[in-house]
Amino acid sequence: MSINLKTFRNMKNIFKNMLFTIAASGIMINSNAQNITLANNFMVGVTGGISTPMGNFAKTDYDNNASGFAGAGYNLGITGTYFLTRHFGINALVSYSQYSFKGIQHIADGFHESFDVDSSSATTKGSDHSISILVGPYYTVPLSAKLSVHFRLLAGITSSTLAGWDVVLTDAGITHPPLTQNTSSATAFGLQGGIGLHYTIARHWGVMLNGDYFYSKPNFAIENLDRNANAGREISSYNQPLAGINVNITLLYELHL
Repeated sequence: MSINLKTFRNMKNIFKNMLFTIAASGIMINSNAQNITLANNFMVGVTGGISTPMGNFAKTDYDNNASGFAGAGYNLGITGTYFLTRHFGINALVSYSQYSFKGIQHIADGFHESFDVDSSSATTKGSDHSISILVGPYYTVPLSAKLSVHFRLLAGITSSTLAGWDVVLTDAGITHPPLTQNTSSATAFGLQGGIGLHYTIARHWGVMLNGDYFYSKPNFAIENLDRNANAGREISSYNQPLAGINVNITLLYELHL
């Protein structure tokens, strides 16, 4: 009789636990089984931080046509994650990134030498920037009742614009019309992935620190104007990786459905 009673109690407890799980799907029990914390069925947040280009995109070598002259900038975005299980979810990100133009004086100095003139000056046209729409898997590992580590790998579309420039040459007292490389735009497949630390501030609020690697490789067609002399830097296309690191802070609103 004692065995049957024990079995009955175990079945009763299992049944109760099942009902509890269904009724409170937002509850996650931590490793010590004493404290509990609400799991996030859905998170939406506003994100922003520093964007640092790498590779050829960040080079400033006038004589290297792969140089992109991109400097550190910023990115802003909106992100949302829907959890399919306690640990796995789908993350979406819509973001805007803008980079500074680094090395404009290198361009002016390069044209000064190439044309052998008295002086030269250069100014930028537009800016290097990208708009990305990305989605992909998201994995979270709880470290404590409020702290967890997150991993994500996103893919989608990135639309980018490459800055241009004007170079004005002056020789023998004559200022010539500017030599122009126009801004150009292109769209390509984009990737972004990285790691983040998530901390729950209150029942519906959290904050996350992310480090992500980003990558796309658009093929820009570039228009050059007033290039009557076959001298100086002139490129008609640019097909180099636009890659780098984003470091972001995200303020999250967490829904427990």
